[in-house]
Amino acid sequence: MVDALTIHGLTAMCRLGVLDAEQANPQEIRIDVALAIDAKRAASRDDVDDAVDYARLVTAVKQFVERTPYRLMETMAEEIAALILKEFRTPEVTVKVTKRALPEIESAAVELTRHAGTSRKSGGFPRGARRLRESPSAVPDRK
Repeated sequence: MVDALTIHGLTAMCRLGVLDAEQANPQEIRIDVALAIDAKRAASRDDVDDAVDYARLVTAVKQFVERTPYRLMETMAEEIAALILKEFRTPEVTVKVTKRALPEIESAAVELTRHAGTSRKSGGFPRGARRLRESPSAVPDRK
């Protein structure tokens, strides 16, 4: 059985959607993540240095999505997964992105699971993170 660290209900204000209004006005989104971990060492030593720093995880994900506009929840979820796999050295991560999408529904969500060592088509670090590291004021273009 795999151990897991789960974060439920991380909220962030971001630009997400294909409509001009969704890009013009940040909206609240909800992010849930589950990381595969080995809790045995941390538990046996009762030492925080052997555990995943979930405060750092929450901060990293929140800052990342709040500074990067997205058209699709799928893209956001992919890039969050890539960020977590790289920065938190987990073998597997599940990411769920939820937003209020239409007046007729409570919400829409995309959930995906990714594994370390299997890269996306473009490979490398998440698109938004790469651009922001190159130029903090850069905004990724969306075509």
